[in-house]
Amino acid sequence: MRDIVLTPYAPILVESTRSIGYSFEAALADIIDNSIGKGAKDINVNFRSKDVPYIAVIDNGCGMDEKELVLAMRYGSRSSLETRDAKDLGRFGIGLKVASLSQCRKLTVVTKKDGVISAARWDLDHIIEKGDWVLLFLDSQEIDKIHDIDKLKEQESGTIVIWENFDRLINGSTEPQKVFDEKIEIARSHIALVFHRFLSTVNPIKIFFNNSKVEPIDPFLENNAATQPLIEQEIIIDSSVIKVKPYILPYASKLSVKDKKLIGNDDLRHNQGFYIYRNKRLIVWGTWFRLIKQFELNKLARVRVDIPNTLDSIWEIDIKKSTASLPDIVKRNLIAIVDSTIGRSERVYKHRGRNVNNDDLVHVWNHVDNRGTHQYLINKDLPLYKAIADSLDEEGLNCLDSLVKTLEDSFPYADIYYKVAKNGNTAEEPTLDFNEVYKIAIDSIDYIKKSGGDVSSFVNQMDKYEYFLKYPDVIKAIREEYDNE
Repeated sequence: MRDIVLTPYAPILVESTRSIGYSFEAALADIIDNSIGKGAKDINVNFRSKDVPYIAVIDNGCGMDEKELVLAMRYGSRSSLETRDAKDLGRFGIGLKVASLSQCRKLTVVTKKDGVISAARWDLDHIIEKGDWVLLFLDSQEIDKIHDIDKLKEQESGTIVIWENFDRLINGSTEPQKVFDEKIEIARSHIALVFHRFLSTVNPIKIFFNNSKVEPIDPFLENNAATQPLIEQEIIIDSSVIKVKPYILPYASKLSVKDKKLIGNDDLRHNQGFYIYRNKRLIVWGTWFRLIKQFELNKLARVRVDIPNTLDSIWEIDIKKSTASLPDIVKRNLIAIVDSTIGRSERVYKHRGRNVNNDDLVHVWNHVDNRGTHQYLINKDLPLYKAIADSLDEEGLNCLDSLVKTLEDSFPYADIYYKVAKNGNTAEEPTLDFNEVYKIAIDSIDYIKKSGGDVSSFVNQMDKYEYFLKYPDVIKAIREEYDNE
């Protein structure tokens, strides 16, 4: 028996690893992982989308000397089985290279440590030309021509990762600048979500895109007073601790426009589920790992799961750090937590349903439970309805009654459920202007006067009418007018 060392043929292997499946935003996040791992507090993503595009990720981390730079540029620089620092965001030791070269053909890394600047480059065309793993080292004159080198020279230490020659991203596009800018915008939102916990700590890391600060996107809306954080629980596996903390998001009516944008209101239902963090970096989100099905009543439930990097292997986290599998040993412990969380989410909706029957409001539509069959019937005690009914003769009353029954029987339950389930949007906000609603109030008051009713009681009780609650300015105006009479 004899050993034969087979060195992979560089041009073929490096081209094949480009198809590993990195999205543009996931690749850029991988570069930011490295910056955070090197202790950076300020990370600038500088880019140019027109003429000759480039991206430069500049950080103020600890930097590297030449020996460390060579190691960082080596494919498989660290084993995935190696024990890592508790705060290390790395995984396989190939993210910098594979992530970068999945998006471009030329990767340059410039780094400064102890006052010395070093630079190395992987150029795929050069590798193909030489037919081997030929890493280019740049001299001082070549370094001086690098994008944003002046910024690095001003810092005590740090690193610049530069992407150039975007063959796959924009080649063949009729509008390459537009495509590039769209990718950048998607990446910005992705990074705001993936690194939101780093961006919102007491001493936050700051990330900028062309000097524009990235604000964190918090999927749990912890700053919203209506969010319900549940008790954090721990799962211990091989002396490693997994922390699980469920959240119940506020109902849509309690969300601001900014809140809805932050949690992805356009697809709220599909963002429910687990949010898996590895060392506070978001890996996977919006899935129940088949423990339960995504369902309309579950959509307010989100479960934060914090895993240490010591458990990477059992979670099967991939190279891109964008997918993971739920281990059986963890699944058994999560089922009870999920059941409890879903129950809370459903109760938010059920509570709103009960309010229709049990509150002291006067509703336009009365909710009727007829042996398990739910109907919504028009409230015929409303002043306007009575005004119309009193103004009609017998034939007119019959027509009104037929119209009401037609409306009630044609209530679009299925369509409303579908629209709400799909978009989470309902017309709970005001849809009429002040004058239109004011006229409705005056018409109601006129009828009450004509029928000998108590106008002052109606005015004082306007905030008990579900319909007028959406228009507090109208209530205020009516009360001011009739208080002065």
